[in-house]
Amino acid sequence: MKHLTGKSGGRRGFTLVELLVVIVIIGILASLVVGLSGTAGRKMRESRTRAELTAIGTAIESYKAKFGHYPPDNPKDPALNSLYYELTGCLYSPARKTFRDPKVGTVMKVQAIKEHFGVEGFINTARTERELKKFYEPTAKTVGRISEEHGDDDDGHEEHHADEVHVLCAPVPWPLDRDDHPVRHHGKVAKGINPWRYVAGQSVVHNIGKYDLWAEIVVGDEVLVISNWRSETFPREQLSRYYKKGKR
Repeated sequence: MKHLTGKSGGRRGFTLVELLVVIVIIGILASLVVGLSGTAGRKMRESRTRAELTAIGTAIESYKAKFGHYPPDNPKDPALNSLYYELTGCLYSPARKTFRDPKVGTVMKVQAIKEHFGVEGFINTARTERELKKFYEPTAKTVGRISEEHGDDDDGHEEHHADEVHVLCAPVPWPLDRDDHPVRHHGKVAKGINPWRYVAGQSVVHNIGKYDLWAEIVVGDEVLVISNWRSETFPREQLSRYYKKGKR
């Protein structure tokens, strides 16, 4: 009786070439996933910032309709402007000649306001909160707090201080590990604060007769600009030389 013999039924292992091909494919797929997630993150930051740009722009136009002019800017620094107080309103005491932030109760004198924002007081004021004209309602993430009492390592800013002032910020914070923070006050760095830049009046470069409003956001190693004079996002290198470095 003959016995039939055949090839072994065991499973054949991968060859070295096949393993290398699989590794290459996995690497390509991983790079695609990382690239797509990076692109999605950038688009999300741009979308949030552009939505905030539209909201603030609407508030500024409402302010102009009420007062007949745009909010004043800071002649020395577009980043340290008084948009927060002009668009949300501030309480004024004629007897003391002081301004009070109704949200946190911070009291400011004219000299302090001039040092911070380059203006001698605020226009959108009232004696009571009921009389205040509110054109814009910021969130906690879009308000930056600047204070002499904040230490250099204080990046949380959980506690309010007596000398604290507020600025409207883009919804994308400035990275803490960068050394080019937009806001410095009395030689101190305001970490993480990424304010809206604002220019009005005769110093406007793009929207002549109106105002220029823009935010600078960091994506990777690049700083991008989202503005009210260009529909597309562009690198900071293309920003007008009058607006670069946050000073005029």
